[in-house]
Amino acid sequence: MIDRTITYRLIGAGIMVLSAAIILPLVLDGERPAELDVQVQVTSPPAFPIIEIASVKPADSLPIESNSTDNKAVGEIRLIPVPQSAKDTESIRNTDSKTPEADNSPVVTASAKKASPEKVADRWVLQIATFKSKDNAIRLVDKLKDSDYDAYSLTTNSLYKVYVGPEFKRETSERMREEIKKKFSLTGIVVKYSVN
Repeated sequence: MIDRTITYRLIGAGIMVLSAAIILPLVLDGERPAELDVQVQVTSPPAFPIIEIASVKPADSLPIESNSTDNKAVGEIRLIPVPQSAKDTESIRNTDSKTPEADNSPVVTASAKKASPEKVADRWVLQIATFKSKDNAIRLVDKLKDSDYDAYSLTTNSLYKVYVGPEFKRETSERMREEIKKKFSLTGIVVKYSVN
């Protein structure tokens, strides 16, 4: 014979299937709600003027325009002198003393050296603290900014370092270190400022 629990389970499953067969057609009858019967009208797009692009023509077929400056002879063309560094002042004086109109040869200055970028002076920052928590670093930066220090934090290897500066003189950073030590009881170290 069949166990009673199995019998009750079969009766429950039958009731569920029967109720689903009755209720589902009522729910899924295919009628659309009135909210979905809205007519949407899209306006026509704005009219933009059509631009016609002329085809490419060879340079020989283009009309030649003459300017009054084109009437100069080729021999009268002179080169613009290249700016020289302060070390080449003699060659600049020599080229300035010549009059290019007197001699029809073009003015050519000494060979131009490549300008190397000037080295920026070393700058110094004061590293105040290193934190594992970003919130602690932000709180210390805000505290230092409230006391009129140029404070910021950088992330390196999942550590948050708090700096004050940069300054052009190391002595200024060392003086700030002593002030911060007195005000906040934090001992920092002076390090070279690095952009990255």
